[in-house]
Amino acid sequence: MMWPVAPSIYVQIFAVSLGVLLVSVGRLRKKRSTPPGPDGLPFIGNLLDLPKREAWQVYLDWSKHYDSDILSMKVPGAQFFILNSAKVIQDLLVKKANIYSNRPHSTLLKDLIGITWLIPFMNNGERWREHRRLFRREFETAEASAVNKTHEVVAARKLLRRLLSSADHEGEIRLAVVDAIMSTTYGISLEDLNHPFVTGPEGANAIFADVARGEYIVDVFPLLRYLPTWVPGTVFHAIAKKGKALADSLLMDPYGQVQAEMANGTACSSVASRFLSADQDGTVSETEKEALRNVCGNAYLGGADTIVCSLYSFVIAMALYPDVQKKAQISLDAVLEGGRLPEFEDFLDLPYLSAVINEVLRWHPVTPFANYHASTEDDAYEGYHIPKGAIMIPNTWAILHDERIFGPDTDKFDPERFLKADGSLRLDLSEIDVVFGFSKRACPGRVMAKDTLWIMMASILTAYTIADPFDMDGNVLTAESHLEYTTALVSFPPHIRVSFKPRIAESVIHESLSE
Repeated sequence: MMWPVAPSIYVQIFAVSLGVLLVSVGRLRKKRSTPPGPDGLPFIGNLLDLPKREAWQVYLDWSKHYDSDILSMKVPGAQFFILNSAKVIQDLLVKKANIYSNRPHSTLLKDLIGITWLIPFMNNGERWREHRRLFRREFETAEASAVNKTHEVVAARKLLRRLLSSADHEGEIRLAVVDAIMSTTYGISLEDLNHPFVTGPEGANAIFADVARGEYIVDVFPLLRYLPTWVPGTVFHAIAKKGKALADSLLMDPYGQVQAEMANGTACSSVASRFLSADQDGTVSETEKEALRNVCGNAYLGGADTIVCSLYSFVIAMALYPDVQKKAQISLDAVLEGGRLPEFEDFLDLPYLSAVINEVLRWHPVTPFANYHASTEDDAYEGYHIPKGAIMIPNTWAILHDERIFGPDTDKFDPERFLKADGSLRLDLSEIDVVFGFSKRACPGRVMAKDTLWIMMASILTAYTIADPFDMDGNVLTAESHLEYTTALVSFPPHIRVSFKPRIAESVIHESLSE
């Protein structure tokens, strides 16, 4: 069950039935103190209180109303705890990670679509630990990162070349990100916006987000999964069929292509090809083979939408805050002297760019709610009872907009909040790391994500000025414009139109790809 926002009316109706069955049991239990929250209604609890839009802001407003950084809500069959501050998350999800590291169960996602191979949805256990170990080995060590960076640089420069003639900046950015990930992971280079490897992650994540909204009754009544497809109300079977086919394709097709290329001697160096080469003597266990294939699929599916979304927000921020963009370009020009494109070796010389990236991640986090956690035993916190099976919802957005941490005007895009008076990068704002999750469940792909964001943003700002922001209706956008991000697992900004105006000689871009 995953209900970050209001579920459909069908779920609400069916949930009433469950509420009627549970209410008598609930009355027999000794009432224990729970954190504040909306009162709710008989039988259905807070089902009608779940926000439909921008839930992260609604929950933060509730925290102010109830003067509490932890909130609670009940719906039939589940109890939610909204965690709205860094302290509460540190106290529960970090300090007590041993009992808060599991994931809530979704019958549709896990049992029917079958995404048990995705690391973020695995429960805390040996299988999860083995997958994270392999991910770190292939993507987070210094040796692996050095190899991966070469692919990220090439993808960034190909993006610059395409932007010279394309007006579809969103499509080109998506292609660049997927190209970087696919080159690193599978040795597959992509040039076509409409290639299934480019469009697939977006389609899969759209289905996952749809399921997470609580639209499907099978996540309230799991036994309904056994009903035949012709029974009214079992549309979840069609969603499961579509989602499973897409998820399986994303996992198996790229890996299968590398296996075929290995067989005919045409495979490029990649995480998958290096592993398959090492397995030629047959000493690798079937369990590790499956885990490595899954790890490649996680890098691909897990990284695509999140990195793309951050870059979309970056484009918007630069267009809406031209003074910030100009400062970043001045810092780049001072290092690059107008004669070349950025390299990773320039990283330490560009603290303002690092501050811009941190501010992009803070200003509109791609996941306003971190992946939900589930308690594995009863617990108590500041006098409140937290039952076994409770669903913990970390409000990442609330932390990243906490003025006690990040200073005033947190709705404003201001990289200066990450800089010291002398212009060097502040290292004390560790709270920015919450964008990648918490404790044991922190995103294993954060190194690759940060590297890709850095080289893409540095390259774009070196080669182009982003200007002339308009919404899709032709209205001029300013820093005061309200931008409504989607309410989903990955929260995308609205589509906008901008101009990419070259600021270096085109020859520099073309020559960079021939080096």
